[in-house]
Amino acid sequence: MYFSLHENMMRVSTVTKEVKNTLWSKEQTDNMLTDKTRAATGYFIQDAGDIIFSGYAKASWEFLLHHVMVIWCFLYAVFTHQYVAGAVVALFVEVNSVFLHTRLLLKLAKVAPNSYIYSVNKLLNVLTYVTFRLGAQFYLTWYLIHHYSSLNHAFYFLTTMMLMNIMILIYFYRLLRSDFFSKGLPHNSGRKFAED
Repeated sequence: MYFSLHENMMRVSTVTKEVKNTLWSKEQTDNMLTDKTRAATGYFIQDAGDIIFSGYAKASWEFLLHHVMVIWCFLYAVFTHQYVAGAVVALFVEVNSVFLHTRLLLKLAKVAPNSYIYSVNKLLNVLTYVTFRLGAQFYLTWYLIHHYSSLNHAFYFLTTMMLMNIMILIYFYRLLRSDFFSKGLPHNSGRKFAED
């Protein structure tokens, strides 16, 4: 958990600095962004392995499908040096992961949903979900549609993005239903919250 939180914070600060810093050559910036994409690919491979080997693959099949799509896109970016900027923009969705993981920890600790800390995290979670997950995802989709004719393998990436868009909208619906419209339903009892 600490690695994920630390990795997400470092990713955002590093990417922000790299994008703003115009003193570096394009090649140096491209190499650093490709390295970030490589590291993120490793994280997704490790997380997919964790889901499989911890026995949650059946309950978390949609997360595995998401990870496979991300890994495939990121590996394409790493090996071809194309779509690297898109992969970096896609990593901004991980800012929201801080609040999603905090939500999971609060549920595991059986913190009351009406407590102050849960309520604050709930609002930050929705705010970052809309800003970083939905915003980044829909920007990338718009970009692919707008530049479709000039991009290599655009059909594959657009299809992948559309599948991911459907998935994150379903996740968003689940999040809203669980945190804002649950009508006093009890917390999950120690499971991985795959349906949450």
